[in-house]
Amino acid sequence: MGDKKNILVYAIKNFTKFGSKRFSMDELASNLGISKKTLYKHFNSKEKLVKESLQYYLGNIKANVDNYILENPNEEKPLTTIIFIYKQGLITFQEINPAFLYGLHKYYPEAYEIYSQLKKDIVWDIVCPLLQKAQRLGQVRKNVNVQLVCTLFLSRMEETVYSKPNLFDEYSIHELLEHIIINNLRGILTLEYLQKSPLQ
Repeated sequence: MGDKKNILVYAIKNFTKFGSKRFSMDELASNLGISKKTLYKHFNSKEKLVKESLQYYLGNIKANVDNYILENPNEEKPLTTIIFIYKQGLITFQEINPAFLYGLHKYYPEAYEIYSQLKKDIVWDIVCPLLQKAQRLGQVRKNVNVQLVCTLFLSRMEETVYSKPNLFDEYSIHELLEHIIINNLRGILTLEYLQKSPLQ
């Protein structure tokens, strides 16, 4: 278990489940069955471990999105790609204990910035251009301000699902996807597109 990738996998699994402050480097080494020396050979501080394990985790999420886009190059269905992206987001948020993100923000600002930047990149570099493409294709109404749509609801899903009570305690991912994302998208679509291709 002293392999760097195994350490990253174990660390992020526990950090996202219990919060990053709960485990000391001593406990992590003990739970992994490795010496502290081996752990410190890869990570000279807890902050470095938190940061690199988060990068590993977020890298996998981004790769899932990139792979979906590569494997589904249908130029006529940008909205389907947006729905896929937000479904992945909901799956991720369901896996993460909100305490993990709060702890990052409070104790590990560099790691939190990596997380914040990925969210921005997905919304503004992937989702916003997809909505603009849908608008050019006549799927989104011409009078809709796509950037404002992204600002108002597509970049705020985390705040919504982690509200009190935690929405994952009461609703399925399918219900949340339908009410947070799909219904909002329906509200900006052209009547012609809605009649031809109702969002699923």
